[in-house]
Amino acid sequence: MCSFQTISWIAFMANRVRQRNRRAFSASIDTIVTLSITIGTATILIAAMVMLGFQKAIKKKLTAFTGDFEITKYSGAQNPYAPTSVHAAQVCRLMADLPDAIESVTPFIQKPMLIHTRVGVAGVLCKGIDPKTLSDYLIAGRLPDLTQSKHQNEWCISHHLAQKHALKLGDSVVVHTVDPNARYRKLKVVGLYRTYLSAIDEHLAFCDRRLMQRLNNWSSETVNGYAIFLKDHVSATKALRTTILGRIDDDLRLISTQQKYSSLYDWLAIIQKNTTIFIVFILLVAGCTMVATVMIQLMERSYMVGVLKVLGAYDGQVDAILLYNSLRTLCLGMVYGNILGIGSGFLQAHYRYVTLEPALYYMRYVPVYTHWTVLVIPNLLILGSLSAALYLAIQLLRQKRLIEALQEG
Repeated sequence: MCSFQTISWIAFMANRVRQRNRRAFSASIDTIVTLSITIGTATILIAAMVMLGFQKAIKKKLTAFTGDFEITKYSGAQNPYAPTSVHAAQVCRLMADLPDAIESVTPFIQKPMLIHTRVGVAGVLCKGIDPKTLSDYLIAGRLPDLTQSKHQNEWCISHHLAQKHALKLGDSVVVHTVDPNARYRKLKVVGLYRTYLSAIDEHLAFCDRRLMQRLNNWSSETVNGYAIFLKDHVSATKALRTTILGRIDDDLRLISTQQKYSSLYDWLAIIQKNTTIFIVFILLVAGCTMVATVMIQLMERSYMVGVLKVLGAYDGQVDAILLYNSLRTLCLGMVYGNILGIGSGFLQAHYRYVTLEPALYYMRYVPVYTHWTVLVIPNLLILGSLSAALYLAIQLLRQKRLIEALQEG
């Protein structure tokens, strides 16, 4: 174990070497390395925050409208809008068995409808559900009123559907069911929502669930299925899906949001893969830069290293002097990189100054996720990988013989 005097001597020698390096060629190299590590650290942090921001934003939109899981009946594969009898007692048992995982279980009814407007006739999927989760995406008006004792002939449609069919807030539109015994209603547009997801905006409209039950002549207990909303810290894993399946009847099926919108999740997987490759290349470049810096420092100070060894310094002490200065450069660059990366992330989160094309990226601005884990894990990855590269470089430089180092002086 190193004594306090040994540590003090190592720090003193490292500081003297750094002061002498200010007038040497390696001083310019240190500045370049610090700048490269600063840019690399900031880039990795921003990439991680943006990647997870995309994942969180897209998943939040999808689960807000469909839940993390949907329970429906297998018979609904041929007719997905037929009545599905899922007893309330079974749902209560599900929440009682998994209180740490499930936030809520909400019944829903969905039915294809035809709407008649000045533009023409078009089909939409009308969904009766508790619309509290939709409030984050409401851009005009309000949600259908659910506080009345009787259902109201109101609905909330997407901004895309409103533009396509020349509708605005307060307009009434005639809709009817798609079945042999069609039933007509005049619904008032009371709200407009927008998610920028074509799978939702182009097809879905929302109304009071009791209105849908009335159109189908169903009782208040008859629904198409249940949407399961998980808690924020819980993921929709295969293990959880298997656990839920074991607690529902055999004639019911459980489909996850990832299965329902597989194309969007595949797009997110591609973003994650590209970001991972990008981070690996940055670490490789930064690692090579740090190794080159140590090589240059040792070439400039090879005579000093030889003298120290002649005077009795151990290899570990000489390595510590070189590693001390290199780690100082590394940490300084990481500090500057964190200030730049985290500062840029928080500015984007609050001011949203970097915008996107919604048709391509499903949102109007670059999302960032600033949880502490997103900031700590990349820093540990950078520090660990570059420190390992420095240690390997110093071990390689040990192979230089002492007589050669003294002859260079």
